[in-house]
Amino acid sequence: MLSFKAALDEFEHSARAIISARRSNVRINSHRQGARGFTLIEVLVALALVAVVLGGTLGVVRESIANQAHLERRLLAQWAAGNVLDQYLLEHEQLNVDKRRGKENLYGRRFDYALTVRKLPPPRARGLSGNASNAGGTPPTEYVVLVEIRDGGPRSAPIARIERQRRGVAAS
Repeated sequence: MLSFKAALDEFEHSARAIISARRSNVRINSHRQGARGFTLIEVLVALALVAVVLGGTLGVVRESIANQAHLERRLLAQWAAGNVLDQYLLEHEQLNVDKRRGKENLYGRRFDYALTVRKLPPPRARGLSGNASNAGGTPPTEYVVLVEIRDGGPRSAPIARIERQRRGVAAS
């Protein structure tokens, strides 16, 4: 029979062997788990984050493209209004009260325009002071030429508007 001390030594030795085997096994298993890759939950969370980021980015890009198209349309409408106004002033040296509608094409886009020429009241009636009269004593007639561009017909809101004030010949 073994003595108590010998039995205790043998128990200690076998316990150390088991602990050592378990530690090496745990290390091997934990090393294997790290080598296997990501868990399904980790992959799903990463995909959800990527989807949220890409969704937000695509929304911003879509809105930027829509804003760019709207600004381009307004810029072309402003240019078309300038063209209509300049053409009218070149063709009409003598201004009179007038209203016209028409269509203006610019870079492949078609715009509806409304041109209005109206007479301004004399300067004193508008509250302006000073000597605004000619040598003959009659103040010059002033006109406002207004061009509004619409792209959805006569009832749509104007997308561009240009207004210029011009002095006409003195009334006789």
